[in-house]
Amino acid sequence: MSLRKFTRSELAVSPMEAWQVLVFFFGGNAGTVPGWLTDNDRSFAQALLIEAVDASYRMSWIEKLWSSTVNPSASIKSILGKLAVKAMRDWLTSCRPTDLNKAKIYTMVKDQLTRNWRSAWQIRIETGEDVY
Repeated sequence: MSLRKFTRSELAVSPMEAWQVLVFFFGGNAGTVPGWLTDNDRSFAQALLIEAVDASYRMSWIEKLWSSTVNPSASIKSILGKLAVKAMRDWLTSCRPTDLNKAKIYTMVKDQLTRNWRSAWQIRIETGEDVY
C-alpha cells in the first residue's frame, strides 16, 4: 500500500497537527516532537490521515448497503457484496471535501494503517532517513 506524497505547497497540516496525527496512529509521543518534523514527515502524517478518512468513507458505503437491507437472501447478499467491491474499487476513489466535515475513521482502518506503516515510521525515528 502506498500513500500519496504531498509537495510543500500542498501541505495543509502544521508541524503540531502532523505530530498529533502521528501520535494518533503510533501512540506515545510518536518518538519525536513537533519541532523536529520535516516537510516529508508532515506529508506522511497528512497522507495517513487522508487515507484513513478515505478508506473509512469507502467502508461506510458497505455499511450502508448492509444496514439498509433487512435479512437479505443469500443471492441478494452476493449481489450486495459485488456492488460493495465495485463501489470501493471504481466509484469511491476518494471522498469529497464536504465529506470531511462529517468524517469518521473506523478503528479497523486506523489499526491497519498503523500496522502497515509503524515499521517505516520507526526506521525514520531511529535513522533520521525519510522512508516514505
